[in-house]
Amino acid sequence: MFASSASVSSFAVYRRLTPDFMATSTAKLAKSKSVQSEVEYFKNKVARLQEVDDVFKDGRLMRFILQSYDLADQIQYPARIKQILKDDPTASGTLLQRMTNPGYREINAAMDFFKSGLKKLKSASLQADIIARYQSARNVEQVSQLSPNLEEALYFERKIGKVKNGYEILGDPVLFNVARTALSLPSYVSASNIDRLKVMIESKLDMSRLKDTKYVKGLIERFLVLKDVETRQAEGGGLLNMFA
Repeated sequence: MFASSASVSSFAVYRRLTPDFMATSTAKLAKSKSVQSEVEYFKNKVARLQEVDDVFKDGRLMRFILQSYDLADQIQYPARIKQILKDDPTASGTLLQRMTNPGYREINAAMDFFKSGLKKLKSASLQADIIARYQSARNVEQVSQLSPNLEEALYFERKIGKVKNGYEILGDPVLFNVARTALSLPSYVSASNIDRLKVMIESKLDMSRLKDTKYVKGLIERFLVLKDVETRQAEGGGLLNMFA
């Protein structure tokens, strides 16, 4: 069993999170009462929706959808999310086009409110995908409690392959933090000119390999090792064993 402790090695835990482990733990969590309750609420609520604006009137429904797309923290910006989800993805100058985080374009395309209204959200295929994403996100949330920095590492692993340029990394605080740490860039670079910072990131990251699992895992493992060192130094002692 994994032991939960602030002193547990994040790197060691990450090495144990194989695809089989994650699939098994997600399936187990999906059977829990809390997850099943949220899934049932989502399905029942979507079935009763009459128009797109109804989606944004229910905080619990929105939280479920946003968490499915790794945007749970955006629930505090309801007006912005509403605008982004309703924007025409092909129009220039929209709020959606101004956002650098690729997650916004992903959720806009999935919901397709601008062209399809509620049609896609009410489809069985999209609902099944959203539910699967939600269950996976809840599992990541649970696993992340085992050790510091795992949530950022797993987020980076899921999202970095969709990035097209340095601006999209800079536009996502988690992606940038993991990349900055893994590349050993000093913290003060965050205050640099954004165009100069983009060039720096793209020169140090092999942008052509962001879909390469081995390359990405190497970045994540370096990030976690460096964060483990920080933790050990802060605690003034060695890292504890990750197993009970």
